[in-house]
Amino acid sequence: MSLPVTLLTLGGTIFMTQGADGGHAAPDAAAGERLASTLIDGVELTAHEIANVSSSDVRPHHLAEVLERARQAVDAGARGVVLTHGTDTLEESAFLLNRYWDREAPLVVTGAMRPASALGADGPSNLHDAVRTAASPQARGAGVLVVFDAHVHLADQVTKASSRSVSAFASAPSGPLAIVDGAELRLLQLVPERVARRTGSPTEHLPAVPALMAGLDEDLDLLDHLPEGTLAGLVIAGVGMGHVSPVAMPRLRRLLEAGVPVVVATRIASGGTSTHHYAYPGSEVDLLEAGAIMAGHLPPAKARLLLQALLAEDATAGTIREEFAAYAS
Repeated sequence: MSLPVTLLTLGGTIFMTQGADGGHAAPDAAAGERLASTLIDGVELTAHEIANVSSSDVRPHHLAEVLERARQAVDAGARGVVLTHGTDTLEESAFLLNRYWDREAPLVVTGAMRPASALGADGPSNLHDAVRTAASPQARGAGVLVVFDAHVHLADQVTKASSRSVSAFASAPSGPLAIVDGAELRLLQLVPERVARRTGSPTEHLPAVPALMAGLDEDLDLLDHLPEGTLAGLVIAGVGMGHVSPVAMPRLRRLLEAGVPVVVATRIASGGTSTHHYAYPGSEVDLLEAGAIMAGHLPPAKARLLLQALLAEDATAGTIREEFAAYAS
């Protein structure tokens, strides 16, 4: 008996082809149709196209439709759902989807680094592994997963670690959840308890929350030139454990005193932010005393999406703090 799995497609490199010179990859509907018709032993794959766009063009309304169709598929008997997505913002979409995914069946996101027409195209193998993961009982309860290069990553931990390699994704701090070995899913760790979910789906337009990067000779003076009420919130990609320059602090204090939530992440790839190591002007202790929130091990892009999702549902300041506390490091 074949296991039913639903394939939803948003396009990405996995559904692109190149010109004869090997460059200028672009969406190709025929490539998508060929890949969507892939036969996998023991699986009945049903495909539905939502869009065929680059990941830089994925919007919240696309993800809302993904959630609606994925829930319908699982409620109708699908063992799991696979979503194709461009790799540039794949980790962000996976993270946001995981805030709302409320079924035990896995929602598995995959893609490709090489276009469908390239030598050694990785799309077919990634799709195969994603479908196997979606159908696996061991993936149930894990929420949204990312499958790439035979590795299975948790949505909250995955990050794109290379702009070129076919092994493009990594997980921090715990490493991959599992590997796909043929038709088997081999867990490398226990499926962790999931962070509290949001309800419903993302709003069509998320609140305006820019992310600014701290660094050498960067005092965030752009904040002096924004009209009052422009920002719903702000994320800082801080240096070190989540630090900014002392000169930036008055600007951030003005925002915080006006009720604008400020979340401070770190631009460093691992280690996360701190709450207690340093107490000089612009340090994490100074920022916390001013009212900022530390992002813990969430990178800036994911911290921004979590803050946007919370603001979209009019979450209180206390709720925002509680949600970020789940990612404390």
